[in-house]
Amino acid sequence: MSSNKKGGDERFLRVQKDPRFWEMPERERKIKIDKRFQSMFHDKRFTEKYTVNKRGRPINQTSTEDLKRFYNVSSSEDEDDDEEGVKSKKKKEVKEELVKVEIEVKEELVKVEIEVKVKVEKEVKESKDVKAEGPPPERGVRVIEEDELVRYTAAEKTFTVRKGLPVYLLTASICQGVEEQIPHLTAAYVHPDTFLARSLEQHAWKFDRVTGEALVVVHIGTDDVASGLSPAAIVGQMEALIDRIQHGHAEPLYVAVCSILPRLVDNQRTMGTVRDTNRRFHELCRRKKDTIHLPTGKLFLHHRQIIQNYFTGDGVHLNVEGKKVLFNYLKTFLWHFCKHS
Repeated sequence: MSSNKKGGDERFLRVQKDPRFWEMPERERKIKIDKRFQSMFHDKRFTEKYTVNKRGRPINQTSTEDLKRFYNVSSSEDEDDDEEGVKSKKKKEVKEELVKVEIEVKEELVKVEIEVKVKVEKEVKESKDVKAEGPPPERGVRVIEEDELVRYTAAEKTFTVRKGLPVYLLTASICQGVEEQIPHLTAAYVHPDTFLARSLEQHAWKFDRVTGEALVVVHIGTDDVASGLSPAAIVGQMEALIDRIQHGHAEPLYVAVCSILPRLVDNQRTMGTVRDTNRRFHELCRRKKDTIHLPTGKLFLHHRQIIQNYFTGDGVHLNVEGKKVLFNYLKTFLWHFCKHS
C-alpha cells in the first residue's frame, strides 16, 4: 500500500473522529465535483485493486470505492434539484408577494368603500338639508324665519309674510305649462296674447274673491312692448293693474312684478324699450306698498346678449330649457318669500 494512500486514510480517520463531521448530512460530508472529473470513477488509470487491508486481512476492493467515500459527483439530477429549489423559492417569494399585494389591495378597496360610503351619506344628508331649507336666495336678498312668519328683505324693502300663503299667477303665454312645474299654485291664470290693459279689464276682477293674505305674481308686458307702447305707458298700465288687484283687501295682497323678457326678434328699439321698462318696473315696486320686482329678464342675458338656446325657432317663445330656467327662478323666490314648496 502506498504512503499517499495510507496518509489519506489517516486524514480521513481523523476527520471521522470529529463529531461535527457526523452532524453534517451525508451528501455534505463529501467533496462535490462536477461531471468533468467523473471519469476517475471508471477510468483504469485511476483504479487500483486491493487484495488485503491495512491489517493484512484479505479483501476484494478497488480505489474507486475509496474515491466514492471522499467525492460526490454533481449529477444532472442534483443540478436540476438545485435549479428546482431556486425556482421553488422564487415561486414561493412571488406567491408571498402576490398575497401581500392582494391583502393591500383589499385593504385599499375597503378604505375606498368606506370613503365612498361616507361621501354618499354626506351628499344625501346635504341634499336633504337643501330640500328642507330650499335653494339659497339670490344676491341682495335676506330671509329670516320667525315661527310661522318669514321676514323677506330685498331692494331695501322688508316683507313679513305668513308661511305657505296662497300664491296666484297672472301671465301671458310666456308661462304656459307652469302648473306642471309649480304644482302647488292656488291658481294660474294664463292668457295668451294678452296686454296689460286687457288684463286690467278682463282678469283683475278674479282677485276680488281672494280672502286673507296672499301673493299674486304678474308676468305680462311682452306684447305691450311689441305693440309699440312707450315704457312710460307700459309702467302706467302696470301700476293701474296692481292697484286694481290690491283694491278692497283688508289684509295684504302682495304683488310680484316680473321683468319683461327680451326676445330674439327684438330690434334695437324694442330692446331699448324692454330695458327702460324693466328699470321703471323696479322703481315702481320700490315705492309701492306690498309690491316687489322680480328681475327675471337677466336670466336670459349673457354679457347683454340674449341667450339663443332658451328660445324656440320663432325667437318669440321660450323652449323647454328656457321655461325650466324661468320656473326654477320663480320656485326659488316663492320658497324664500313664503316657504311655498
